[in-house]
Amino acid sequence: MKKIFIILITLFSNLVFCQGIETEDWITDLNFLKSELQKKHINLFFKLTKEEFETGIEKIISKLDSDSDFETTVKLNQLLAKIGDSHTSINTSKFSKTEKIIPIGYAWFGEDIYILSTSKDNSEILNKKVISINEYHIKTVIDSLKTTFPNDNEATIKKQAIRFLNKKKYLDYFGFSKPSDSVYRIGFENDSNQLLFKNVNTVKYNKKNKITSEIDGVKPYYMEGKGNIYKERYYEEDKIYYIQYNKCISKESLLATGNKLEAEKYPSFDKFEKKILNTIKTRKIDKLIFDMRFNSGGNSSIIMNFIRQLRANKKLNHKEKLFVVVGEKTYSSAVLNTLAFKDFTNATIIGEETSGMPNHYGNIKSFYLPYSNIKVSYSTKYHSLYKGTENTIKPDIEIVRTFNDYKNGIDPIYEFVKNY
Repeated sequence: MKKIFIILITLFSNLVFCQGIETEDWITDLNFLKSELQKKHINLFFKLTKEEFETGIEKIISKLDSDSDFETTVKLNQLLAKIGDSHTSINTSKFSKTEKIIPIGYAWFGEDIYILSTSKDNSEILNKKVISINEYHIKTVIDSLKTTFPNDNEATIKKQAIRFLNKKKYLDYFGFSKPSDSVYRIGFENDSNQLLFKNVNTVKYNKKNKITSEIDGVKPYYMEGKGNIYKERYYEEDKIYYIQYNKCISKESLLATGNKLEAEKYPSFDKFEKKILNTIKTRKIDKLIFDMRFNSGGNSSIIMNFIRQLRANKKLNHKEKLFVVVGEKTYSSAVLNTLAFKDFTNATIIGEETSGMPNHYGNIKSFYLPYSNIKVSYSTKYHSLYKGTENTIKPDIEIVRTFNDYKNGIDPIYEFVKNY
């Protein structure tokens, strides 16, 4: 009897989940969003007018009876994208989930997209440059996907759009496929630059049927230990000190907010900084690399003391000795740190353009919609530290990672600094 009761409870829970959100509840959520976001955001209508925002909400409400929950969330994302603040957004990933997915993992290399993972039965497309999906050119697909988030700059479009390329529901929504489709025709270039096609079936994708691109030779240090928030290595032969800073977070910064439980999950930057400064003091260092190419932000104050220490270091604070690395994933507080390096040191900025804008809204807070339980993030401060008008930080010296660099285990950043 107990087993039967548990089974009935499980079936009922699944049934409730599948029913989706009632129209009346969506109306409550959307009206709540409309009023609360205006109250909480520091300057919601700096780009989109209040009338445009409220009319946009009403248009979404008018289609609730015919739209699915997923379609409603896409339209809401498109409206919020028009606000123009990349820190003001909603988390709707639970509405795009499907049992079977398109088993492809993509990555940008310069202006091209390559396949770095797929299912075992699609091995011939691994490491190939993607040209099209279902006969639609990949850039045409991206032009539609980029309507769902603020287009701060080209790096933002690259970083964000690639997240949706294997999401079946998004491709269905924009008309690149149909909900009934279970096969996707991928156009790709082979090693002879010939255009070929491969039919890829949607599958339940997991480690058992997944294959990933393997690097020929030794994996470069910047790709080792992807879970490391920060790490360092001294290269004695080249007299180069390499520091990788992947997220602006630390045990100390979380303890300062009173979050002791969360703080235990993160390393101490104070200890890391002491180790760095000791290495700088005791080793012969000709060049120092501070790498933020994968840093998506957090708390910009964490490394300010370290930046001041470098500014005071008469040996390393020269443009031919101190290098700061940025890229398309450099965002938010990592951009503020890059600006600090530019303002307070003689560092040379190298790499690729940042997705984060120099001047931007930030200091995020959040609230939840009552029925859909969607998390809404919003900005509470405007950071205006840059006197220029550019919408990205362009490196002093552009160094673009190519697919051949990746496949051959070469870090073009390190090679550039070594030979500079």
